[in-house]
Amino acid sequence: KTCYYATASKIVKMTATTTGGARRRRSSEVVAAAEKESYPAAVDDSSCSDSTASSTDEKQSLIYSWHQPRRSLSLQSISQSLLPWLGLSVWPCMLALPLFLNTQKFHYSTTFPRGWWTLRGEHWLDKSLEEGGIWEYGTELYGKTLRHPLGLSLGISAVAVGHVFLLIYFRLHQQQYLGKTTSIQSRGAVQYVYADALKNHLCQPGGFLLLGLYLTITWVFDLLPHSYYSFSGGIQYKQVAMCLVCQDFVQFLMHKVEHVAHPKMYKISHKPHHKFTNPKLFDAFDGSVPDTAIMILVPLFVTAHVVRDCNVWTYMAFGSSYANWLTLIHSEVAFPWEGVFRKFGLGTSADHHVHHKFFKYNFGHLFMWFDMLTGTYRSPSAVWGKEFNVGV
Repeated sequence: KTCYYATASKIVKMTATTTGGARRRRSSEVVAAAEKESYPAAVDDSSCSDSTASSTDEKQSLIYSWHQPRRSLSLQSISQSLLPWLGLSVWPCMLALPLFLNTQKFHYSTTFPRGWWTLRGEHWLDKSLEEGGIWEYGTELYGKTLRHPLGLSLGISAVAVGHVFLLIYFRLHQQQYLGKTTSIQSRGAVQYVYADALKNHLCQPGGFLLLGLYLTITWVFDLLPHSYYSFSGGIQYKQVAMCLVCQDFVQFLMHKVEHVAHPKMYKISHKPHHKFTNPKLFDAFDGSVPDTAIMILVPLFVTAHVVRDCNVWTYMAFGSSYANWLTLIHSEVAFPWEGVFRKFGLGTSADHHVHHKFFKYNFGHLFMWFDMLTGTYRSPSAVWGKEFNVGV
């Protein structure tokens, strides 16, 4: 800037000498005023070199100040990119209750009376007989032993606790407190009143109410394999995975039967759920009672008698993981982990939106493996930029 103004002054002065006296005086006055306004001190030709030497420290200061915001911006961008992935914590939170009751401080054996979780009698100290206590309020009904409802209550509570964590996370994600979200379908996410949708979600007769009735009957009336009543040991993660795969395989078969067996069967069972061609998270259990019975309860009963070596904690972990994962895949917005899930054939909300949008693809829920094997899988990327947003 110093060089520029000094050179400009010389040019104006040289130009002024070629004009008349009045114009010469007027130009000199203008130049002097400009120099005075721009710089406190007078500027001459040598000021270019002097100012260059004196500005070395100033340049270094400018360089430092230039890099400082970039460093802060880099840290900010890193934190913003990592923030959405905090949602991964919702998965272990689904297992919060069984994990909590197997800690040393809050262990179930010191929290609940022994008679609630062991068989009463002379073999109380035999760990192999810890298969759930007999219900004191009527030990038999029509000759059938009634199990104590502790395990049942804990199982339902495990699903509820996991669901609370899911709903908290989803609200934060939906409102973009954890980063920008993208709706699955290009027409945008369906608009709704959150409180009303949540109430409808929790009160569906074909949803949690029917599931609770099924769990109550099968548990209290001793309809599960004996190991399911055992409180010994913690969560058996291998058996949890086996239960999830078995459940989804049988559900895949029942789902396909509902679609292709007969139009009347589809109409009374699964069609009410397919009114949602652009589903939202709270539509997960919004269907009919026959649909829930065929596609959820039958697979649950079959799974319990196929994977017969689960204990109560494994059954709880499986139930919570299954119910909450089934809810997540109905989300109207994508989650950050979905790209990774899809590489392993794990079910995502975009995969399930393909089913709701086109009806004849993606009959699996938690796993896309069975659709891939039978030729009914369609990747969401096939409709990117068309019906679906790019990247979901």
